[in-house]
Order: sequence, then C-alpha cells, then structure tokens
Amino acid sequence: MDGTWTSRAHLLADAIREPGFACAALNASVWSARVHPGATRGLIGAAMTLTSNDAAAALWAAADPCPADMALLEAAAELEGWTAQLLRHASQMAQACRADLQAAYARASAAAAVLASDASPDAKAAAETERSAAMAAIADCEAALEIIDETGTRLAHAANCLRKVPDDLASVYEVPYQHRREAGPLPLDGEFLTAGISYEAA
Repeated sequence: MDGTWTSRAHLLADAIREPGFACAALNASVWSARVHPGATRGLIGAAMTLTSNDAAAALWAAADPCPADMALLEAAAELEGWTAQLLRHASQMAQACRADLQAAYARASAAAAVLASDASPDAKAAAETERSAAMAAIADCEAALEIIDETGTRLAHAANCLRKVPDDLASVYEVPYQHRREAGPLPLDGEFLTAGISYEAA
C-alpha cells in the first residue's frame, strides 16, 4: 500500500466528509418539504459530526422537497450503510496500523540490542540505520492512530445518529401515523406523509 500511515489516515478523515455533506443535502430536501426539524435530528447530528460542523449552511440550502417519508427513510438507511462501511474500513486500518506499530517497536528493540553489544562497526552502522527507520515508523503509526481512532469515533457517532432517524420521524409525527393506521389516508393529498405507513409502533 502506497504512502505513510499518516497520509492514509488523513485520506480517511477527508473521506467521511462526503457522506456528511450528503446527510446535510438530505436534510435540506426534507426541510424544503416543511418537515419539522425535530424529525431530522439524526441527519443533523451525522452531518455536523462527519464534517466537523462545516455542513451547517448546507442544512438549509435550496433543494427539491423530499417527496415522502419513505424516501427520507430509504436515503437515511443508505447513508447509514455508507457510514458503517467507512467505519469498518477505519477499524481495519487501525488494526493493521497497530500491527505495524508493534513490528516497528520490535525492530527498534532489536537494533538497540545490537548497538549495545560488541558487534562490529559495520553491524552497528546497519543497526543504527534500522533503528532510525523503526523510530520513524513508530512516529508515523502513532500519529496515524490518533487520526484513525478519532475518525472512527466520529463515524460510530454518525452511524448511531442515522439509526435514530426512523424513531425521530415516528416520534414527531406520532399523531399523523396513528391516523394513517387507524383511519386511512391523511386529509390532504400530496403532503410528506402520504407514501404509506413507513413506521410500525412497537
């Protein structure tokens, strides 16, 4: 794999911004449909977490109205899947980086042992080169792990926010959903909650 662990960690941290702005775009579409902001708390939380709060203005940008509740829930589920995939990638990166870190510690220790021995000057010169390389690898891995672990924490929080979207929607629109279950279609056709019952109360 090309590049240092730190450069790859920065790429991962940059990659999570894309689903974050996608959450903000979906939120803007839902707000354009005049949906209560309380129903999109999960989207807002994910957008702000994944973009380090840079998506604030995008939350209410001009957008085509989301056509129905099912469209919101399907899009939120796709975003959750995207975020979960990135979280798995972050976990795999962290595991591999920690393995390289342990290997670098072992290399540094072995080189230090040679330097402390009565080995030949050539052997000590080679050991010093190896020790320097190992120390650079240790510094790279440690810096990368700080970024990867923090990014993983943000991804986990965002995924949790997105999992709450159905409950947020159902809680805010409890009365209309109850009406749909018990009395049929809502009085006004063409509104946001006309795509069928998308949430069954427990």
